[in-house]
Amino acid sequence: MISYEVQEFGAPLVRAEHPTPTPQGDEVLVRVLAAGVCHSDLHIWHGSYDLGNGKSLNMVDRGLKLPVTLGHEIAGEVVAMGPEAGNVKVGQKYVVFPWLGCGECKVCKRGEENLCLAGRAIGVYRPGGYSDHVLVPHARYLVDIGDLTPEHAAPYACSGLTTYSALRKFAPRVFKEEKLVLIGAGGLGLMAILIAKALDGAGVIVIEPDASKREAALKAGAQAAFDPKAPDCADQVRSAAGAPSGWCLIAWDRARRWSRASVCSPRVAIWCRSVSSADTSTCRRRRRRCAPSPIREPTSAISASWKS
Repeated sequence: MISYEVQEFGAPLVRAEHPTPTPQGDEVLVRVLAAGVCHSDLHIWHGSYDLGNGKSLNMVDRGLKLPVTLGHEIAGEVVAMGPEAGNVKVGQKYVVFPWLGCGECKVCKRGEENLCLAGRAIGVYRPGGYSDHVLVPHARYLVDIGDLTPEHAAPYACSGLTTYSALRKFAPRVFKEEKLVLIGAGGLGLMAILIAKALDGAGVIVIEPDASKREAALKAGAQAAFDPKAPDCADQVRSAAGAPSGWCLIAWDRARRWSRASVCSPRVAIWCRSVSSADTSTCRRRRRRCAPSPIREPTSAISASWKS
């Protein structure tokens, strides 16, 4: 098995060869067909996260041990499984849910492994997708990708989950009746547009300083896209949103610090992409994605999963 490992923080990845794992028990061996590059991978490669205000999060302090094979956005084909694995088929293509917990604590046992404080995420604490194979501990972490190509399916493991989780914070009726103002049209922003469309939202209005990203947002299905540097941007957004309505979803990065209240008042739902320069008392940190990638519109299965 060939992998590309972080053996030293900040140094080039190293090609390494290891025996291909033989799945045991509930384990499933997946041949990697596509693996996304997330901004989190860059932070892990650097060895720390910049939290702003002179503070940082050291990955070694969080239990990361080198060498590590990065890559938590994985889609691939099942090639082998342990004798106790079920509900998957050899030759079938899946996206891998990477946010594994310890499996033993009360958080994991109630089905919220992504919130486990002793997380064992694939591509962080377990070998990830920068390899030709990845060993998945249980078939429940595999999701059939249907007719999606692996390169389109892989980002749903991170940017897809991030934006879907943010959109689900809105009450279903509000989501379907009120326009959504999206600040930022990078990888997460474009993904949010596609998922909002698949969930039959009332429409998305984008605020983005980069003209090429505004164009990409319109192609992805945004109803309008505005430049925050325009002097009448707030008025344009209010008009497009049908003021005084308008809810706000922020796909944030450290270069963008726009006044949300003047645009989105009186109702604001906040989701931050990064807190490097954001006020952590008002913003929730979520998993983040750094750059646009070719994204295909979600299948109808996503629409069917919307519940109150």
